[in-house]
Amino acid sequence: MKSAEIKTFGADKMSVKSIVETRRSVRQYDSSYKISWEVLTSLIESATKSPNGNNIQATRYLIIDDPSLKELLLPIAYNQQQVVDASHLIVMLGDYQAFERENIIEINEEAYQAGYLDESLKNILVNNAINYYENQSREELKLELTRDVSLASMSLVLLANEAGFETITMSGYDSKKLKEALNISERYLDVMLIAIGKGTEEGHSTVRHKVEKVMFKNKMD
Repeated sequence: MKSAEIKTFGADKMSVKSIVETRRSVRQYDSSYKISWEVLTSLIESATKSPNGNNIQATRYLIIDDPSLKELLLPIAYNQQQVVDASHLIVMLGDYQAFERENIIEINEEAYQAGYLDESLKNILVNNAINYYENQSREELKLELTRDVSLASMSLVLLANEAGFETITMSGYDSKKLKEALNISERYLDVMLIAIGKGTEEGHSTVRHKVEKVMFKNKMD
């Protein structure tokens, strides 16, 4: 078992290939071990660099570390013990307000002021993004959020494993009850939960399809 106490965050980096091929979903955690807020913030700061549609930056990270709140969420997450034992539980959310023109204008204005864009490109990006989202249905926007939050979630998992922590992603929970318990409004789409901490047992290996079964060229069979 890797030790998060021994490995220094950002040091002795494994390759992405190695992390992907050796990563396991871990369900048993040392409940006494707590990841520092500084390290967790650094992991999330890096995850925010993940690809996202039109750079609207819609992903939100709700961090749960209050033991009583974890206990409240345990039955909502179908009594998965990692909810209470992991150092932190992260609710991965998408913000529907990120599609609004004010957010799109603000982000591109900041990029312009930073010198990353000239005014012409800024205006093109703003207009393209606004036009792209303004006629989309709620279901279409939900799909956009799911894509962006999922990309950020994968980045966070890889970053956490690189730092010597264990993780597990969870879709097994009652969404309605979770949002009620955490006072999450309909402004946000809950996409998944991520438990992160110091594992006490290795996750089991899994069988994956051979690449020939999942890879196609030019057309689907």
